Amino acid sequence: MWPFDRKQAPPALNSLEGKALRYLIGASSLAKGRDDEIVECPFDATRPPAKGLAIKYCNLFDEENTGKYGPYLKSSDTAKKYDEGQIDPRGPGWEKNLREQFERARSQGFTVVELDNPDAYSVEDVVGAVDLAASYGLKVVAKNPLLMEGDPTPYVAHPAVVGAIVEKDAGDPVGMEALRCKAGKPTLPVWFVAFGKGLSWAQKSAAAAKPFGNMRVTHSKRGEYGSSEDVTG
Repeated sequence: MWPFDRKQAPPALNSLEGKALRYLIGASSLAKGRDDEIVECPFDATRPPAKGLAIKYCNLFDEENTGKYGPYLKSSDTAKKYDEGQIDPRGPGWEKNLREQFERARSQGFTVVELDNPDAYSVEDVVGAVDLAASYGLKVVAKNPLLMEGDPTPYVAHPAVVGAIVEKDAGDPVGMEALRCKAGKPTLPVWFVAFGKGLSWAQKSAAAAKPFGNMRVTHSKRGEYGSSEDVTG
C-alpha cells in the first residue's frame, strides 16, 4: 500500500535509548531542550528545540476537526472528547491527512513523529501509516499499543518504530516488556506518561518498571502534558 519495503529496512542504532522524554504536547511554548533528553513538541510546533532530540506530535485523527479529510467515522469516544475528526482509513482523507503532517514535520526539521490515537484503528491500518512515515524518512514512536484490538506486535516490530509512549491505564511495565521482547526489540525505550490525578498510577508504574531497562515515567503538574517531572518508584 505504501512505497516502503519493511523487509529491506536495515537495522540501525536507536539514538532514543537511555534518554528521558519530556512529553510536552500540551505546553504553551516550545521547550529549550537538553542535550541528554528528548522533547515531544505539540501539533502546532514549527521547529524542534534548540538542544537535544525531538519528536513531533502527529495525529491519525483530524486534529483540528477541519472536515477536510473525510469521510469520517463516529466510533471513537476520544474523538468526541477532544472534538477531533475520526478519519475513515478507507477514504482519501486518511492518506491526505498523513502526508500533510509528514511533509510539514520533515520540512520543519523533525526526524521522529508520534502518531496518536492508533487504538481507534486496526493494526494493519496503523502499520500502513508507519510505512508512509518511513517513506518520508521519519521514525515513529508507538502510542498505547496495548490498547489496540488485535495483536500489536507488527506495529511495535516495524523497523521505523524507535520507542513507545504509554498513557495512564493504557498498559503497564510487565505488559510492555513482554510486547517489546515479542517484537524482537528488548531494549526499545518505553515512556509512561501521566498528568493531573494520574500521579499515583505513575508512581506504581515507576515501581513496576524497576526490573526493566529503558523504561521511564513522568507526570505533568501543569494540566494535560504542560510540564514533565520524573517519577521514580
